[in-house]
Amino acid sequence: MSVEFRYARSSEYPRIKDFLHQHWAPNHVYVRMPRLFEWTFGKDHFLVDEGYHVILAEDKDEIVGFLGGIPFELNEFGATKKGAWLANYLVRPDYRRGSLGLQLLNVFRNSRLDAVVAFGVNASVLPIYRMLRADVLTGIPRHFAVLSHARERMRRLLGAARPEWACEKADSVIDAFTIPPVSSRAHSFTTTLPGEWDRIGWPVLAARTVGCARTVDYLRWRYLNHPCFEYRVIAVNDDDRIGLAIWRLETIRACSQQGSEDVDTIGRLVEFLAPSKQIAAKLWNAYCAQLTEVDALGTDYYGYHGETGTWLRDLGFQCVDRHPDGSAIPTRFQPLDGRGGTIMSAVFLNSNLPKCHPGTDCAWYWTKSDADQDRPN
Repeated sequence: MSVEFRYARSSEYPRIKDFLHQHWAPNHVYVRMPRLFEWTFGKDHFLVDEGYHVILAEDKDEIVGFLGGIPFELNEFGATKKGAWLANYLVRPDYRRGSLGLQLLNVFRNSRLDAVVAFGVNASVLPIYRMLRADVLTGIPRHFAVLSHARERMRRLLGAARPEWACEKADSVIDAFTIPPVSSRAHSFTTTLPGEWDRIGWPVLAARTVGCARTVDYLRWRYLNHPCFEYRVIAVNDDDRIGLAIWRLETIRACSQQGSEDVDTIGRLVEFLAPSKQIAAKLWNAYCAQLTEVDALGTDYYGYHGETGTWLRDLGFQCVDRHPDGSAIPTRFQPLDGRGGTIMSAVFLNSNLPKCHPGTDCAWYWTKSDADQDRPN
């Protein structure tokens, strides 16, 4: 068995699609949506000159392993470095004995990258990451809120997702996460980014954070050019500072005997970039007003950054772990899945970089939109 590792060529999508369909999941989203695969792995970056940001393991012209790497500009308190998010780590079942899996993971770990992050790791492969001495993060903090006018709708949602729950249990969860009405008028949402963001918006945040650089180029690629989702932008200005929130409205769908049934809608907040607590409050009020305007049930947000999380909790947007049953609030909405769960990660860092960890002093700004976690199921 002589296995070689190389970057995938741009002409090889049909082979990759067949491999993912057969060995990852039938009709996986990257099989159903070629444009999403192209957008995720085909963006011009510094790792390869052409083709996909995907490593193939091949044995006699047969694909036996696959590992995607999404390169990103890594910001460390204003300094620019290089990183990569890992996505879709897969070794063919008959090749899982031996060291192939370790070799495949090691391909992206080189001197050119200061951080390699596997975001959304399956628990079954955590031993491999630990063997490679990765820092394993057990879960990214999740915030959740129910709008005050939607309490009965949240009760129906929990009833569909958790039919075994008593009414008192569901009401206890709803009480813990319901936020008061917002009096401010909704800013009209937009699909454009503030022109001065790179000049006076991002630099303030860059100097205080570690993580993927949220420049205009990155935000435009990640959100405005997304092939599947329509993201909405909120920008707030205050004393020559800019705050930015980005979100999308998701339809909650449940499986029934008649097929897929629309149940409700929810806001998925994916960026909350606030340079001060005052601007955070203005962003939050504007966001809640928009949610009310579109009649969403509520919202959620996943993020590691300690200061941002503290401000959000002060504003009433609570972590699910504030309630003993909070982690059971559904995390997947298409289709509605009542199992809940956390998103685990494994991180390889240059020794000079600060480690990421859940907590009020975490410097990493990292949300569910990083890697390929915010995508269709």
